[in-house]
Amino acid sequence: MDRNSEEFVAEIRDFNRFYTNFIGLVNRNILKSPYSLAEVRVLLEIDAAGRCTARDLTRKLDIDPGYLSRMLSRFTKNGLVEGSVSPSDGRAKILSLTDKGRDTFRQVSSESSRQVASILGELPEKDWLRLINSMRSIRSILSHGNNREISIRTHRIGDLGYIIYRHAVLYQEEYGLGPVFEDYLLEGFLAFSRSEQPGTIWIAEDGDQIVGSIAIAGIDSEAAQLRWFLIEPEYRGVGLGRRLMTVAMDHCRDKGYRKVFLWTFSDLHAARHLYKEYGFQITEEHPNDSWKPGIVEERWDISLE
Repeated sequence: MDRNSEEFVAEIRDFNRFYTNFIGLVNRNILKSPYSLAEVRVLLEIDAAGRCTARDLTRKLDIDPGYLSRMLSRFTKNGLVEGSVSPSDGRAKILSLTDKGRDTFRQVSSESSRQVASILGELPEKDWLRLINSMRSIRSILSHGNNREISIRTHRIGDLGYIIYRHAVLYQEEYGLGPVFEDYLLEGFLAFSRSEQPGTIWIAEDGDQIVGSIAIAGIDSEAAQLRWFLIEPEYRGVGLGRRLMTVAMDHCRDKGYRKVFLWTFSDLHAARHLYKEYGFQITEEHPNDSWKPGIVEERWDISLE
């Protein structure tokens, strides 16, 4: 492990200590209940499932079976959980919460909501979205794309400015493109917004966070241009690019366009692979040193006839 890695590890451990102390997780019992965090989590999963087995809980929570067994015995003894023989496997028990168990869980859940509301109440309202977006980023990075519920919608007021900002920032960070590229973006969006030809931008969102975009700009009744295709780094490799491409290309076919083209450059390997997968082919290439020395711009075309 190099020095930078050690510093990152220390930062993560320091954050963990801060958060567990802040939220009160170091207490033996949580949220003024007689139960630990792990026990409350098991109650939550049983409540959410309605009916489940110990094996389901072990798989879901990645918890030691022996520890879980002792926990469930305590719940049963306290009248929180009841079990019935599984009709499909006589060796397994179907677990569910009793009325007392549901009441207990509801009390803990209500206390948790009050705690969160109290935390938010101590913060300026302008910081709420920053906090939530930071939490979403942590979850997205650590989940490696699993369990994401990403929606796609058409653009609305305010989206254009944000898309310009993210394109300019990411392309500078990842490819070293500077102010000239940002000017190119501004000119393109201004022309798009003033064009008499129909055009649509689709926005991918994880909750309220914009995580991707793609656009189709009408050129005339027969041709359209695919533009501003971008996926945030932590959302790449989870199929979002294909979802956006499919939405855009289906739109082109529905509108009766006979051909679609796009401009990109040779360093965008993942996007170029996707364009090829959807049937686009390179039809033109030329250097563009105004963006950065060595950049090769490419035009890709597809016929929809």
